[in-house]
Amino acid sequence: MAKTRADFADFNNPDTIIGRGVRVEGTLQTAGDIQINGEFKGKLLTEADVVVGEYAVVDADINGQNVYVSGEVIGDINAFEKIEIMETGKVDGNVTASALSIESGGILKGTSTMHEVETERPETEPTYEVQEAKPEEDSGADTSA
Repeated sequence: MAKTRADFADFNNPDTIIGRGVRVEGTLQTAGDIQINGEFKGKLLTEADVVVGEYAVVDADINGQNVYVSGEVIGDINAFEKIEIMETGKVDGNVTASALSIESGGILKGTSTMHEVETERPETEPTYEVQEAKPEEDSGADTSA
């Protein structure tokens, strides 16, 4: 699921966009979403989503909430929720997430590990079987006169 420009307009969590043709090296750490359309080398850390655009080349380990890959990632990806590798996406590294989706044409060269998710089980009351009431049988006494 690709994000639109409106998705990146939340000023409470400033977002970062690395445009096509831009090259950045180093550690990028933010609380907001990150979209990379250019080249990035280093380390990527966010509490939000990471979008690797179709023409992006990322040579970095990525940590984020959700990671969407349409371009190329060389490095490990750790997503707290899900990783989606789109049909044009390529990941050369190991991935860890609660959910993983790879569209037809998407490539993963590495291993995948799933986070163990503890689901809350609803508490249930024990059930008791109910026996059908049996009709009372005639006692053998004739009440007709």
